[in-house]
Amino acid sequence: MKINKNLFLVLLVVLSLLLSACGHAQALSPAVPSFPPLPEKTGLRIAVATDLHFNPDYRPDGTDEPVQAMYSLELADALLWDAKRQDADFILLTGDLCNGGKPHRHEGLTEKLRAAEENGLPVYVVPGNHDLAPIKQTDFAAFYADFGYDEAYSRDPASLSYCVVRDGLMLLMMDTAGYSTGAIDLPGAPGYDAENPFFTESTLRWAEEMLRKASEQKLRVLAAGHYNLLPEISSDPASTGYYLENGSRFAALLRAYHVPLYLSGHMHMRAVYQKNGLTELLTEYPLAYPTAYSVLDITDDAITYTPRRVDVESWAAESGQTDQRLLNFAQWQQDGLWQYSVENVDYMAKKNPLSARERSQAVEFFYRVMDAFWRGELANERESLVTLPGYASFFRCAEGYAYGWWLSELIDTTTPLVKGFTIPWQ
Repeated sequence: MKINKNLFLVLLVVLSLLLSACGHAQALSPAVPSFPPLPEKTGLRIAVATDLHFNPDYRPDGTDEPVQAMYSLELADALLWDAKRQDADFILLTGDLCNGGKPHRHEGLTEKLRAAEENGLPVYVVPGNHDLAPIKQTDFAAFYADFGYDEAYSRDPASLSYCVVRDGLMLLMMDTAGYSTGAIDLPGAPGYDAENPFFTESTLRWAEEMLRKASEQKLRVLAAGHYNLLPEISSDPASTGYYLENGSRFAALLRAYHVPLYLSGHMHMRAVYQKNGLTELLTEYPLAYPTAYSVLDITDDAITYTPRRVDVESWAAESGQTDQRLLNFAQWQQDGLWQYSVENVDYMAKKNPLSARERSQAVEFFYRVMDAFWRGELANERESLVTLPGYASFFRCAEGYAYGWWLSELIDTTTPLVKGFTIPWQ
């Protein structure tokens, strides 16, 4: 899937708005779609999630209709419970673990991760741009010592990158930085251009050495980091805040050593990119619709990716929750997606008026495109979607708004791979 310049900046804003989409349900109660079933486990199973934005300071207080982000504590528990229930051998968390690097937030999350490990689910983490400051690099490594750093086969002295060897794999866990200079205190860290995400020369040398060792030991490699390698975000990427300095050089290293897959997060969306033999999976973001994570099934021949929706309802029932939103979470989310469609068409119609019938049709069109996108079926349903009565009404209403060209891009470019794929080891 190739996105035109600046689309991702709008995508991030739009998808972040979905965090507050779970509001009052309309009279319509849309059906909750099912995700594809996971394949039978025949090898190694890895769960991957990103951007937990764990925040014990942002909670429902009974005064307002809660938004999904207020349930970050519960959704972290549900995610870890569901990954274990699906027989994952371990879980990777690719950054933005907390919503701001305050010590008590990291303490709260590590308590949950430690409970998951005691329940038989090992956890490996890398930092994102929200995880440091006020804590520093050495603080982060201390907080997450039990979740990768103390188990590391090797640690990069210049960053929080490390690698773990297990189950015939090398997990190359890359620190893509993005945090402020004040957070940098590792003895080997050069402090080079630390206002932007980066791989320094020394980190690239370390990564190449790890890849060389993996090749010598005949280990297969999976690489993961918070920031993205392959999306073409803007004609001026360094100005966007999403630029990964030396990212293209790291991607070239992965190709040179026949690493087929890089796992990332940061964009708060699910997407798949492929370029010159390298696949990048932007993994699921549990704090927004549809609260999912990525499942990788590893065999001797291939890597199979399947998206998995967190079964929040079953976790809520088993753990004795009483909040009806958690006990009926998927329906609450689905109603929120409908409400989101209603509110945005109503907003745009203030400038570009529609008749009542046209507005209803535009809402249905918007909702069905969004629903198909998150189900992974947009590529397969695009021909029928563009024949809906609301197609013309929506784009007339959306003239002058980002939603117009955003939905047009989604319809035209979304790949079937977001529903799942299998790629061979190279």
